[in-house]
Amino acid sequence: MRGIPPAYPDPVVELTGVTRSFPTDPPVYALRGVDLTVRRGEHVSIVGPSGSGKSTLLNTLGLLDRPTSGSYRLDGVETTGLGDLERTALRGGRIGFVFQAFHLLPYRTVDENVMLAETYRRPRPGRDRRDRRTRAREALDRVGLGHRVGFRPDRLSGGERQRVAMARALMSDPALLLCDEPTGNLDSENTLSVLELFDELRAQGMTLVVITHEEEVSRRAGVRVRITDGRLTREAG
Repeated sequence: MRGIPPAYPDPVVELTGVTRSFPTDPPVYALRGVDLTVRRGEHVSIVGPSGSGKSTLLNTLGLLDRPTSGSYRLDGVETTGLGDLERTALRGGRIGFVFQAFHLLPYRTVDENVMLAETYRRPRPGRDRRDRRTRAREALDRVGLGHRVGFRPDRLSGGERQRVAMARALMSDPALLLCDEPTGNLDSENTLSVLELFDELRAQGMTLVVITHEEEVSRRAGVRVRITDGRLTREAG
C-alpha cells in the first residue's frame, strides 16, 4: 500500500544553474544549466536514455564529481566550495547509495554486510560503535528482512539482496537515498518488491532520488524528471 508522507517544505537537494563541461575542443557539455529541487520526503525519478547525462547527474548529486558552474546545496550545505575531505564526510553522513549491483560480500552474513557501512565512516557524536549490530538489525527490520539475520547473500533472492543493500544505505540515517538503476538486475517480481519498499520508505519520510531507464520504475515516483542532452524537464505526474 502506498503511503503519503508529511509535506515537508525544506529542500534536501537544490541544484541551481548546474553545468558540467569537459575541456575538449569544442567543449562537451554533460549538464546544461540544470535546476532541480527535491524536498524532504519526496520520491523523485530521473529517467533518460544512454548518453543523456544521467551518470554525470548521479555523480554530481552523490558528491563524486564537481559541477563546472552553478550551485549545489545538499541538506542546506553549499557543497561547491568544500574541500575533498569535507565532501567525503558530507557524502558519508548525508547520502545513502543503492546501485544496480548489490555489492554484498558473499562470505559475510546479511547483518555483517549492513554493518560494513560504518567500517570506514567516522561515527557520529554520541553513537557507540558497539551498537552497530543492533542498528544493523533495525535497518534490516526497516526493509522487511529481520527474519534473514544470519543468512548469507547466496541464500537470498535478488530482491532480498537489494533490500540488504538498501538497509546498508540506511545505516547512516541519510538525508537522501540515491539509487542508480536499483532494479536493473531484477526480474519483474523482485522489481515490484523493491518498488513497494520505496513506497514504504517514502511513507516514513525518506527522500529518494531514483535514476533509471525503466518507465515502470519511473512511474512509481511522485515526481518524474526526464534528462535529455544534459537538460532536465519535469513531466506531468
